Amino acid sequence: MVRKVFQMEMNRLETDVIKMAELTRDAVSLSVDSLSNQNVEMAARVIELEEKSDVLNIEISDRGMMLTATQQPVAGDLRFISSMMKISDSFERIVDYAEKIARITMKSAHKPLLRPLVDIPRMSDNIRKMIDLDIDAIQNRDAGPTERLSPLDDVIDALYQTLYTELLNFMINDTTTIDDATDLLFVARYLERIGDITCKIGSMIVFMLDGKRVWIK
Repeated sequence: MVRKVFQMEMNRLETDVIKMAELTRDAVSLSVDSLSNQNVEMAARVIELEEKSDVLNIEISDRGMMLTATQQPVAGDLRFISSMMKISDSFERIVDYAEKIARITMKSAHKPLLRPLVDIPRMSDNIRKMIDLDIDAIQNRDAGPTERLSPLDDVIDALYQTLYTELLNFMINDTTTIDDATDLLFVARYLERIGDITCKIGSMIVFMLDGKRVWIK
């Protein structure tokens, strides 16, 4: 009976982390959509998601600590609990970046974008695919999908470098664009960092499932 209750709580922990991952995926996509459409209502929804992620991450942390303290898990179970807590923390960090993008939308929505957004939505699309791979790996207890993270992150890195060069040239050639170009540089940098964190989550999943220390980048 005790083991059955423990397993139920472990399943609940996993379900909540999946919920956190899905919330994170939605927050990133919505933040970039809000910027593309200069839509402050969308941006406000991202901020609401960020607040929900804070609450959910605390609940996951509390459940993980409760399981560790009351059930004294060992070996694979302990690795699963500690990894789930770290994975949740990492997803919450990503939502923080999404909130920063949403606040840039709110700041700039009253004026036209410096340039049409092409590369930034492509970065967001790749991030969505990467988070889906992390979700798939957790749900199916199979680290295989994490092997497809690096190529997607490489595309994000390349897009960031392209944007960096283009926006820097904007600022050099026309100093009146500095504020707007800087905002877009921040957005691109946030998305680049999100890609890195999503890879790190993949490494955590491999450790959780297989007990192997790997570096996914």
